[in-house]
Amino acid sequence: MKTIFIYCLFLLSFSLYSCKKKPTDADISKKILLEYVCADNAKVDDLKIIDEKETQNIFGLPAVQFTVSGFVEWINGCDETFATLPPGYKEPFRNKLITLVKNNDGWQ
Repeated sequence: MKTIFIYCLFLLSFSLYSCKKKPTDADISKKILLEYVCADNAKVDDLKIIDEKETQNIFGLPAVQFTVSGFVEWINGCDETFATLPPGYKEPFRNKLITLVKNNDGWQ
């Protein structure tokens, strides 16, 4: 009986530990913003995860591939070369495919 209890406790702790190791919405948003100009003045709004698939990168590190939709909003606008956007400008993205890879520093 004691062995079964310890085994169940081990499985529970392992499952809770693995659940915490998935990318957060903040990790996903950070990855999305890497593809846009003036990312430091932008934020992701209305993020919807359409699909999630666990995979590996080419080096065998754990990765998660997401299909997402939402908006990127430039709060203060953007004045970079060839990218002048007014404050509050929103650009939608739909069915965007992103992959986050787990390394020692977290999800990237």
